[in-house]
Amino acid sequence: MRRYIGILVVLFAVFVVINSLYEQIQKDNKSAKSTRILCHENVTVFERIYNDKKVESAQKNLLVGNYILSSSVQKATYSKSKLFDYVNLTDMDKIAVEMIESYVKNRELSDDKLKISYYIYENDIKDPGKKTEKSKLYAGYVVFRFSDDKDELIYQVQIDFMDKKGIDLPQSIKCAIKSFITI
Repeated sequence: MRRYIGILVVLFAVFVVINSLYEQIQKDNKSAKSTRILCHENVTVFERIYNDKKVESAQKNLLVGNYILSSSVQKATYSKSKLFDYVNLTDMDKIAVEMIESYVKNRELSDDKLKISYYIYENDIKDPGKKTEKSKLYAGYVVFRFSDDKDELIYQVQIDFMDKKGIDLPQSIKCAIKSFITI
């Protein structure tokens, strides 16, 4: 009887060790997907700080309206591009500027400007690199890059949008800017 109890204790200990190793591996394999703020919860968000020492001064530049904004689009190439029949980059720029300006407190312009560049990527569902059905579900994503006046990348965030006509794209843009302000 003692022998069976001893075997059970050893098996249980082995199970606990293997289970904890498995959980650690799973935690390490998770992507950089973020759910840091409320607007991250309903979309897929990837964010990365490249230079944490410059984040505070970059945020200050935004808060005093000392920034330059540039934008571009990346249309689908393997499938027919449809998103930009509905989405106008100039309209998206207005939304981005409006969101940024909502954070500006006291305007203090200087030569050291925060460079904010973003692009809207249209998901190309016929791209041969898209292997899973899950990678074909979203309509696209928006990537915001925040750099200093020497073009050194400080922070980058990528946020998906789901609507094929880009109806939810303004929310993704607003979330990207809020992500930067709140890091």
